[in-house]
Amino acid sequence: MPVTKAATSRLNLYLPSELVNELRQYVPAGERTRFVAQALARELRRIKLLAAIEGSAGAWREEDHPELASGADIERWIEKERGALGWDRALAGDDG
Repeated sequence: MPVTKAATSRLNLYLPSELVNELRQYVPAGERTRFVAQALARELRRIKLLAAIEGSAGAWREEDHPELASGADIERWIEKERGALGWDRALAGDDG
């Protein structure tokens, strides 16, 4: 996530002194904004993913998919879907 002057907003935060000291120790002064922005973006993506996972809980119900009741049924479905993708076909110019 590149940080540019045009795309930035100022935000005043209070952080634990120990955390700030570690940031100063390991991240050069000219890279701290980028580092914090990337870390914040990564953590927000993780939180949003967890929320999406929790929000979709119960979306799949076994009674809605009786065709996938056994391991053999699931394997058959996977083979069918992979076959539809053409992964087993040779690429143009592929001799092997």
